Amino acid sequence: MNPNNSLILVVDDETKIRRLISTNLSFEGFDVIQAEDGKQALEVFNRTPEKPDLILLDLMMPELDGMAMLKQLRKFSDVPVIILSAKDERPTVIEGFREGADDFVSKPFYIQELLERIRAVLRRSQKFKTIRPVGQEVLVSGELSINLSQRLCQVNSENVKLTNREFRLLYELMKHPGEVLTHERLLRTVWGDEYIGEVQYLRVTFARIRRKLEQAGLTRDVIGAYSSVGYLLLEE
Repeated sequence: MNPNNSLILVVDDETKIRRLISTNLSFEGFDVIQAEDGKQALEVFNRTPEKPDLILLDLMMPELDGMAMLKQLRKFSDVPVIILSAKDERPTVIEGFREGADDFVSKPFYIQELLERIRAVLRRSQKFKTIRPVGQEVLVSGELSINLSQRLCQVNSENVKLTNREFRLLYELMKHPGEVLTHERLLRTVWGDEYIGEVQYLRVTFARIRRKLEQAGLTRDVIGAYSSVGYLLLEE
């Protein structure tokens, strides 16, 4: 993926940090727009004709903090989000992923590490956008269906709003109905090699998928779990 084609929204209330990140991103060939808090970030996102390809989001900000902004953002967009925060406690990290974050970088950070994480998230996002199914474009399991070309998930024709990561996880299961996909395989496919071992991320994301499917009217649980092994799509 050519970084020159990528637009990054940097959201941080600390001017020095925002400028430091923006300067380095620009130097690496990215296009950059900025916001100083969550409220302004949503306004910038909504009024920008060309939507950002990725958002760098600080957590502790006035007006609207990062977590609250992420919750609102996920109601209408699945743009990749990397959280930047001095709060690196495990519960904070898990909450970020629960709300739909794609990665988490603790402050202070090495700018080169941040750049590599940005590139990794963009590669995964771009790779998924360019995937085309072999043969069948629509995968169906009872009341549940996924249309990859339209990036659409439905329960009995009722649309289910999934984030990019949620969609990718469910798609992986539906490609292999009845087959147990290991934690390692799912983490490598959807998050990347650096997340091997982070089984909690799978638990949190699959719990969110189950909840959304149930709210859409799915009458049975389609996601099975084998403790310490992996997950599978339960067939009727």
